[in-house]
Amino acid sequence: MKKLLFFVFFVALVSLAFAKDKDSTRLERKNVIKFLPANIPLQSLSFEYERMINGKNSFTLGVGLPQQQSLIGKYGIKGDKDLKSAELGTMHIRAAYRHYGGQSMLPRGFYIEPYLKYQKITGNAGIKSTSTTKPFEGTLDLNLNTMNFGFQLGAQFLIAKRVSLDFYFLGLEAGLLSGNVTVISESLADPNAANLKANIDDAIADLPSFIGDKLTVTQSSDKKTIGVKASSVPYPWLRGGISIGIAF
Repeated sequence: MKKLLFFVFFVALVSLAFAKDKDSTRLERKNVIKFLPANIPLQSLSFEYERMINGKNSFTLGVGLPQQQSLIGKYGIKGDKDLKSAELGTMHIRAAYRHYGGQSMLPRGFYIEPYLKYQKITGNAGIKSTSTTKPFEGTLDLNLNTMNFGFQLGAQFLIAKRVSLDFYFLGLEAGLLSGNVTVISESLADPNAANLKANIDDAIADLPSFIGDKLTVTQSSDKKTIGVKASSVPYPWLRGGISIGIAF
């Protein structure tokens, strides 16, 4: 909650720049609405609104709408005897401040853009392993959120001063991940359910300490439910892609 409040504060602070819009009367195009197809593989429909503050600077607000759908049959993921189902959906809110090079008085040209992004990831999977040594049947539920700070370099082009093509080709992020992963065994008689926590503990022990120390594993009294809680796990990320939009 504190992270989300900080994000809202950042958006409000940057929005104050609109009060200094003294050059905006000279701008031919002040607004751009964009669609980001690069986020479709993450099960998200993503849009951005860019508003020019003056001839060289703009503010962008982006929103990703979750499209939680099955991953089976996509991106090389196949349903088989082990993976019965798999769904994923992501949403995000991104606020950015963009500085353009040159003096075009348009949302056009090479730019550098620092930003903040809040993201929520949800998913579930049905798993049934028929291994003779470690049979297991159950479900996995994912509920994570991240807060990211980053910057990106890119270039935006305007076709006939109306259609925008925005190539963001170098984005670097530093993020903090929090949330829960829950694994539930479908059978009390499953001999591996009792050992599942030990297996997860061993896997976490192999992780670097700055990650492992941020993870907590719990198990219900009936041994059926395992929970892994992440608390502000640091991680790096890369961002790149293209968007297409309309300037007006």
